[in-house]
Amino acid sequence: MSASLPPVADQGALFRRLRARLARNGLRVLLETGRARLVTMIATSAFVAAFTFGVSLYLFNELRVNDVPFKGGIVEALFDLLFFTLGTMLVFSTGIILYASLFTSPEARFLLCSPARADHIFATKFQAAVAFSSWGFVILGLPIFVGYGLISGVPWYFYALLPLFLLGYVILPGSVSAAGCLLLVRYMPRNRKQFFALVGLVLAAGALYWLYRVGLGFRRSVATAGREVDDLIGQFAAFRSGAVPSHWMTRGVMAAARGDLTGALVPLAQVWSNGLVMFLIAAFVARRVYRTAYDRLSAFGRAKKIYRTGALDRVMDALVFYLDKRTRVLVVKDFRTFRRDPTQWVVLAIFGLLMLFGASNFRQYAAADLAVMDKYAISLMNLCGTSILLCAGLSRFVFPLISLEGRKFWILGLTPLSRDQLLRGKFAFAATGALVVAETLILASDALLGLPGPGLVLHAVAVAVIALGLSALNVGLGAYLPTFKETDPSKIVVGFGGTVNMVTGLAFLVAVIGLMVVPFHVVELAKGATGGAARAGPWVYAGVPVALLVGAAALVLPLRAGARSLRRMEF
Repeated sequence: MSASLPPVADQGALFRRLRARLARNGLRVLLETGRARLVTMIATSAFVAAFTFGVSLYLFNELRVNDVPFKGGIVEALFDLLFFTLGTMLVFSTGIILYASLFTSPEARFLLCSPARADHIFATKFQAAVAFSSWGFVILGLPIFVGYGLISGVPWYFYALLPLFLLGYVILPGSVSAAGCLLLVRYMPRNRKQFFALVGLVLAAGALYWLYRVGLGFRRSVATAGREVDDLIGQFAAFRSGAVPSHWMTRGVMAAARGDLTGALVPLAQVWSNGLVMFLIAAFVARRVYRTAYDRLSAFGRAKKIYRTGALDRVMDALVFYLDKRTRVLVVKDFRTFRRDPTQWVVLAIFGLLMLFGASNFRQYAAADLAVMDKYAISLMNLCGTSILLCAGLSRFVFPLISLEGRKFWILGLTPLSRDQLLRGKFAFAATGALVVAETLILASDALLGLPGPGLVLHAVAVAVIALGLSALNVGLGAYLPTFKETDPSKIVVGFGGTVNMVTGLAFLVAVIGLMVVPFHVVELAKGATGGAARAGPWVYAGVPVALLVGAAALVLPLRAGARSLRRMEF
């Protein structure tokens, strides 16, 4: 007699045992056959955490040197902005991962054909999505607050409560994102173009209103001498409302830093209780609409598609005018695949909005005349942040391109293009997009900060080297370390090849920025500290040719290795 399926009441326990067994087997396989992958993943996380900790320690030390109160309104406003920004990123990243897990993965189709309850399937996918999207939040958040605690002097339980605050906070935006994703798919109008056009108009109107408010705040801060700090803190009034979860986090963390244990535990309970209640609401929504939403999305997929060149495709074709016609067609094909996948271009839009948001707020800090917010230090931080986001974006979008061709790669082999041309086309696609996005963000943010001409030119050259080098690394290593059996780009990115690619890209960033940009900023900061007594010698630009050589090596060597590997493959 075959084993019968467990009753409905036992499905939750069955899924928990299944997750535990999968985690245990995955760890065993990783330790037995993938130790290099495990080491590189740990090394990458440690590198990012150490870099964040070092920058945080420096900035908080500058606050102490300039007599800025550690537990006053300025630091609270910065923490409010930090938690709000990270929470917003969690909302989008969790929603994108959940959409792929719940509606596009073969596993979801298999589970929906079984007697498993929809809310149990949702809970399993939700836990994986939150864990995948929040590891970066924890790795970035912990070093910042540990650096703050070391500089400001906090009681021991501040460090003990930090993981509880961060882990509890990820549940709330993740649950909101999950419920929104399910409801959006279920009740989205059948005319998607009109719906997305309406959403785009609403977002554009919101962005214009926000820019208007920022402009008014900047004008007011310039006109009201002596009240710059008050105006700066006032810019974060929307984030400091008692109804905003990010402010609960700030209240709790600051209370723990001041030694008020009771005042820290109340916001902690508030974060956890609201997060768990929101998760129950999301599970209830999944139980009611998940299957219907999946069926509805599948029905949309059977509609007749019209394949034609759009305006954006023509823009992309014009940007790569230097390529031959056949390679341009390949580039436009990759771009069309990218723009038709909302799980990809939404992330890119978030990256750009966050960088512009940070640049505009940094401009307000400079207007407030805070010594720690010197424009050279801020512009260097902005360059590092843009470069790291560019590295993450290319790793997410470009590295999986060769792997995603998968078993259909033989179709490309029938085209009148050599494999070297295919690789050059993907490099042109990556490099063109990276140059346009990164140069626009850096030049716009530096112009907002009022950086002088030499700094602008140096930043523009450094970003060009970084964009070209990272594009070549991602395309070359993507061809050298492909994963043709995987169809999910998120899993390709976190695999062995993706981890090696991320570590190599971060090392390349450190080399180029350290050689080309850091000496210039060190001298300019020294000038500000000594009243102009420090002088810039030729040594300031001595690292520029070395960085250019490093960029040339990153441009040539990975593409050669990838092309050689691609030519040897059989499909």
